[in-house]
Amino acid sequence: MNVRNDWSLAEVEELFALPFMDLMFRAQQVHRLHHAPNTVQISTLLSIKTGDCPEDCAYCPQSVRYDTGLETEELMELESVAARAARPGKPAPPAFAWARRTDRPSRRICAR
Repeated sequence: MNVRNDWSLAEVEELFALPFMDLMFRAQQVHRLHHAPNTVQISTLLSIKTGDCPEDCAYCPQSVRYDTGLETEELMELESVAARAARPGKPAPPAFAWARRTDRPSRRICAR
């Protein structure tokens, strides 16, 4: 089974029409081609900006529509994020990701 990037609309619709368990089985077959079948990768996710979001996203618990009682935190400095990723004295996680609440990063953030 090869990785494809040339799917036709009919082929995609055929996948979406599969019963859920058949789709899961096909996904597992593809996964096993590229990954160890019985392992799980442990990753770390760090929130670098929390609370007081002015956007009204129904799916997000930090949205202005919800009263969470969270205090607004300033955006973490790059050095602090790097230090948390480095985990001094501990083994590095296989994957480290950071997240902040927003619909798009500012030019200032992208420049950093």
